[in-house]
Amino acid sequence: MEAQDFSVVHKSVPLKDAHEKVTGHLQFPLDFAVPAMLYGRVLRSPHAHARIKRIDARKAEALPGVKAVLTYKDTPEREWFGLWLNYRGCVMDDTARFVGDEVAAVAAIDERTAEQALDLIEVDYEVLPHVLEAEDAMAADAPQIRADGNVRNPAVVEWGNCEKGFAEADIVVENKTRNYSQDQATMGRNAPIADWTQDKVTLWTGTTCPSELRDAVANLLDMAKSKVRIIALPTGPSLGKWWFNNIEMVAVLLARKAARPVKMMLTQKEVFADVKRRHAETTSGRMGVARDGTITSVHLEDVFENGAYGDKRDVYQSIPDLWTRIHNAKFEMRGISTNLVTSGCMRGVGDLTMNFGMEMLINKAAAALAMDPVEIRLKNAVRTGDALRTQRTLHALLAPDTPMPEAFTISSAAIDECLKKGADAINWRDKWKGWGQPTETNGATRRGVGVATGMHICGIRYGGQCGAVVKINSDGSVNLLVSLGRQGNGNDTTQCQIAAEELGVPYDRVSISCGDTDVTPWGQGSTASTSTHLSGTATKAAAADAKRQLLELAAKVFQAKPEDLDIKDGMIFSTANPEQRIPISDITDRHAPELWDVGQQPCIVGSAVTNVPIDPVAKHMAAHFTELEVDTDTGQVEIVKYVEAQDSGRLINPEVCENQLSGGYYQGLGFSLIEELVYDDDGKILNPNFENYKIWRCADLPDPELIFVEDADPVSPFGAKGLGEVPICVPPGAIAMAIYNATGVWMNETPMTPERILRALGKI
Repeated sequence: MEAQDFSVVHKSVPLKDAHEKVTGHLQFPLDFAVPAMLYGRVLRSPHAHARIKRIDARKAEALPGVKAVLTYKDTPEREWFGLWLNYRGCVMDDTARFVGDEVAAVAAIDERTAEQALDLIEVDYEVLPHVLEAEDAMAADAPQIRADGNVRNPAVVEWGNCEKGFAEADIVVENKTRNYSQDQATMGRNAPIADWTQDKVTLWTGTTCPSELRDAVANLLDMAKSKVRIIALPTGPSLGKWWFNNIEMVAVLLARKAARPVKMMLTQKEVFADVKRRHAETTSGRMGVARDGTITSVHLEDVFENGAYGDKRDVYQSIPDLWTRIHNAKFEMRGISTNLVTSGCMRGVGDLTMNFGMEMLINKAAAALAMDPVEIRLKNAVRTGDALRTQRTLHALLAPDTPMPEAFTISSAAIDECLKKGADAINWRDKWKGWGQPTETNGATRRGVGVATGMHICGIRYGGQCGAVVKINSDGSVNLLVSLGRQGNGNDTTQCQIAAEELGVPYDRVSISCGDTDVTPWGQGSTASTSTHLSGTATKAAAADAKRQLLELAAKVFQAKPEDLDIKDGMIFSTANPEQRIPISDITDRHAPELWDVGQQPCIVGSAVTNVPIDPVAKHMAAHFTELEVDTDTGQVEIVKYVEAQDSGRLINPEVCENQLSGGYYQGLGFSLIEELVYDDDGKILNPNFENYKIWRCADLPDPELIFVEDADPVSPFGAKGLGEVPICVPPGAIAMAIYNATGVWMNETPMTPERILRALGKI
């Protein structure tokens, strides 16, 4: 179908939660409460690495208003895992591994009493040596943070023969990039509430993956999954921070001990310092290039700092695949444990940092050849139907017992169109003056242009299915049940659009329930750009199942075959005679007695799980262009113009998509230019608040120019792929190139602060 043929899809319909938001009725975790609720606070370690020699909570327990104190002596010895990015180990044990690690927790009648109780808990520590940098943690004599060592086995994607490719190259370039840690900088704070009713626990929390969290709680406590209920509360942007965290396990255990509901109250400082952050990473590489710009070989080694409990060690799913046309390549990724707060999911995890390293290699290769950077990318980037190299490794890692095709291919790729349209929008032909050549010079101010590309998965197909249920009620209204987080990114709206389009009903007749594990089917949740591609596929299939049942019943009324009927705007009609039409409610309500067996409810329920094929594989991609000015006296960077050209397939809701691209732009430029978590030598964070951790305001940057290349994807619902990750992954490469063209110096560290720019210029 063409875009103009849709009734609901490809329309900027109002967001489902818009009214609740603007009227102040939407309850975020801080707003939510249950009767008889206690307040929980956490005692955190002041040391980066320490063994608890003695902990005495008797004074705290004796304080009036205190109902329970939790220490490692009360927690299961079982380790719990939150998929591969959120390893924790035990909820608490006798060792603290970062400043802020959970040592004890208190439940009291109010926050003040809970805080007072924390001061009464006596802890004697044996302070242990600590290590904060990945490079130091790799040393043989480094303090060991995990029992199995600090260094994870490397994940490797390799094809061809790298050394052969380098030998065939006319030019070989080398580069090393370093990315410092970034915080999600969420404006909202999670505040999970746990409540036990006999042998069942209910947990209200701002998770983006309620099904996975339910499974993790059940595993920790060795309980049946039916005895654990997770209800996802709206979080505002999660950006990976609220996937799920140890604080939720603390809430569950503390509520059980207190025999009362407990709400864990996190301060803004705790959100910054103690929950989760982006990995710091170092990427080293070599690239061989022929004189015509063909990349003959690349070898990239990536080291990422996992913090105390992170477990990132798998293949980055997309960056190697963006350059799958390179005949010889090797990508190695290795995770390292340190005594810092856990590194975990943040928007574009892995692909952001590795992409910067890859883009800088391509920049240096093109510069060595004096080749236009747009042309070298057009020559080497992926095309529709190309083989995907990482998928075999990823398949073997996540689904080792399932069949694997001979080769994986990409279902659609319009990166060439993104490059061409983005170049036109920025007027690249006139602005580009050559490598290291400013577009304009005005005293100390120099202007330059840059380009970069990126790609990301549309959900991890092997991480688990996404289920959906569509219920058509007797009045013709529709309920959609799907497991998603509620992070304000429009997922609930787009899922309803998909269901409405497939069913042929008006958008406002569809309501959604998401994130209640007692109600919704199992789903991966809202991570890794899964919502549209994976959950949307399940939603579309469930709606198709419900529609099939409805038309089979309607056929009896029309005295026709089901295949000769269709639905539009809530009306069932004959395709041979469109004037012959009746509302859905005539089937589900008025004709119900004659169509259903006696005693059966007049309700139609359709269900499905994700049925996207293993191959071909959908991925979304983008090309970004920027023009910026650098003040060579101060090192300040000012963005003059920024263009995002995005291939996300067909857009379900254009306005939602525009907001996603704009948000990624601000975050990507934050990562590129200003955002950095800073720690002292003892592992204590120095900027745990919005006063000292700088993020862009809308007024600080010009609005980006957004270009959508709507290359409808053949394996995605209505041709729509993912969207959320790529917008943040691309900016660093484009910014670094533009700074080089303006000033003649390469920036290989993020953020590219004025201080670092001046240092590169030799002025400090």
